[in-house]
Formats: sequence, C-alpha cells, structure tokens
Amino acid sequence: MSRPLAGSHKSSYTTDKSNAALQGARLRRKTAGKEANGQMKRPLILAHRGFSEQYPENSPLAFQMTVDRTEADGFESDVHMTRDGVPVIIHDDTVDRTTNGTGFVRDHTYQELLELDIGAWKSPAFAGQHIWTLDQLLDFCRETGRLLNLELKNDFFFYEGLEQRVIDAVTSRQMQEQVFVSSFNHLSMQRFKTLCPEIRTGLLYDKPLLHMDRYLDGSNADCIHPRYRLLQNLPELTDLFHERGMEIHTWTVNEEADMRDMIARGADGIITNRPDRLCRVAEGLCC
Repeated sequence: MSRPLAGSHKSSYTTDKSNAALQGARLRRKTAGKEANGQMKRPLILAHRGFSEQYPENSPLAFQMTVDRTEADGFESDVHMTRDGVPVIIHDDTVDRTTNGTGFVRDHTYQELLELDIGAWKSPAFAGQHIWTLDQLLDFCRETGRLLNLELKNDFFFYEGLEQRVIDAVTSRQMQEQVFVSSFNHLSMQRFKTLCPEIRTGLLYDKPLLHMDRYLDGSNADCIHPRYRLLQNLPELTDLFHERGMEIHTWTVNEEADMRDMIARGADGIITNRPDRLCRVAEGLCC
C-alpha cells in the first residue's frame, strides 16, 4: 500500500488541471461562508496534515491521497526546522510519536531525519514513507493546484529565522496567493506580516481570551484560526471576526454534526482529518 513518494515525485496532473484547481480554490476562498439563494457557500476544505484519518499524518502518501480521493481545496500542515536549518514537515516538537526515532526535531540534521520511517507507526502497510521538506510540499501544492495553510511550529522553541525561510521558499515560487501561514505564536505572525505583507497570516488559539476585540486591535493578522468549540460556545465571535474583515479557519472538525454547524455559522475554512466526509457534507449543504 505504501507508495514511493518520500523524496522527489512525479505529478500526474497537467498544467491546465493545476491552474484550474487553483482558480477554483481562489473562487471558493472569495465566496466562502456567504449565503446566497438560501444556501451556504462552500468553505475552504483543508486536509489536516493531509488525509490523516486514514494515512500517516504529514506523509507524502497522506498528501497524495487527499488529491486522489477527495475534492479538498488544500492542506493544513506544520513546519519545524532541523539542526542544519532545513524547514521540514512534521507536527510534534519531537520525532518520537510519528517515527522510529527519538529526540527533538531541532536536534537532528535533515539527513538524519530522512533516514527515519514516518509511516510504520500508523500501520506496517505504510512503512517506507519519509519526511518531506517544506520545498517538497510547496512544489507538490504548486503542481496539484492545492492551497497550503502552513503552521509555523515555533511556540515551544522559537526557531530563529523560520519566518524568513518560509517567506523565501514561498516567494521564490511566486506562491503568495496559494499559501497562508498561522501559528500559536502571535508574535511570530506579527513579525511575519511585517516582513512579507503579501502573504496572509492567521492567529491560532484554543482558549477564550478577555476583550478579544481589543486584542485584535494590536494585531496585523488577516485570519483567525480558533478551535471550533470556541465558535460554538461564543457564537458572537463569528460576527466580531467577520466585521473586522478576518477570515475564519477553524479546526479540527471531524464529526458530521460539527461540520454542518461550522458551515451554518459561516466559517470560511474548515480543517479536518476527514476531508472525504467534509466534502460530502459541503456538497449536500452548499451551492
């Protein structure tokens, strides 16, 4: 079952298909969450670490299967930095949970990480998957026309220069409209937006904040990325964010009832481990 996608890959998508997919995603972004003719507009559907419900998270296979098996608009994924300064795609601060290695990501070189298996922890059938660099994921998104919400994982360790490395990787490919970033480290997002105003930034958060309106006064972010329970428990937040012109991308929504609820509340983007399910729900609800 494992496919040889760990290093370089050959996309089966033509340039025309890639451009069409990206144009469709842009159109959905512009109309996401807005009601027309009694129906809700389709939100952006972002596969959380790829199709992570069924395949090893953040693996080449999980990204490829999202494209092959769903109509998701793109991915939400994570970037850390290695000891030798290479941005790599992995969620945790350590490699312990999702590889056959141990230790912090930042204490390994890229070559050391490349030798680890990132698939077998999910199932022996997925053995042979290997970590991708940010460059590889960006190239994959460009070739398949998928959007990328990249989370900078710099809230535990503050990776020096991570913002600029991400900016350089995105702008060198002219993917500013195809990539947007987010982080629980709001200082990082402030810095990122100052360095590169043309790439959209988002504030991740999962606990209620006092005086949210005042908090946003000090932010230059384009988007807000709340845990979906916050929107359910504090429904006034949706209007607050939209009145400020902020897109709402909520996470991690896996149950059908919650998917329906987030669409009804006007979420602009929904991050899910089950992009297949969310695509089906959205198709039934949205125009």
